[in-house]
Amino acid sequence: MRAFNLDITDNNEVDNIISAFKATKIQVETALMRALNKTALWLKSQSVKEISKEKALKQKLIRERLHVLKSNRKQLVARVIASLHGVKAHQIGNMRQTKTGAKAGKRHFKGAFVATMPTGHTGIYKRKGRKKLPIREVVFPLEPVASNVIKSITDEKAAQQFTKLFTHEMQFITSR
Repeated sequence: MRAFNLDITDNNEVDNIISAFKATKIQVETALMRALNKTALWLKSQSVKEISKEKALKQKLIRERLHVLKSNRKQLVARVIASLHGVKAHQIGNMRQTKTGAKAGKRHFKGAFVATMPTGHTGIYKRKGRKKLPIREVVFPLEPVASNVIKSITDEKAAQQFTKLFTHEMQFITSR
């Protein structure tokens, strides 16, 4: 599990925006909180789109693995937590046994086989060695591509998005 943070403490643009509006401390905290939460949700959605494009997976599979911890006025920190463990092969698509292995969706796993376990779970498995047992369920890895995608979005675009959203929130709050 990895957490991605957006640091706005050294952002001079935020100070300029605060000084441009005549707002109370509570209004500034509220605007910061809303902008942080919206930026975190934006980061999650952009990450889902990019990772699913890179790995050619359904967005639903990626979305389930990203979570947002929202900020509040007392704690002005929003986090995107990524559980980037692999995707089990049976989640990718329909499973088919082939001569050389097994397929799930468009992906082929050489030397693997489709089996139903005593619990009723059907999946794609691969033997660990030459012996009959142990077998392991085939997992399609998301790391390190997913971490790199989220990190690049955080580094390049998230600060601009936060500044834009913070300006909007300050305008909205001070206009009331």
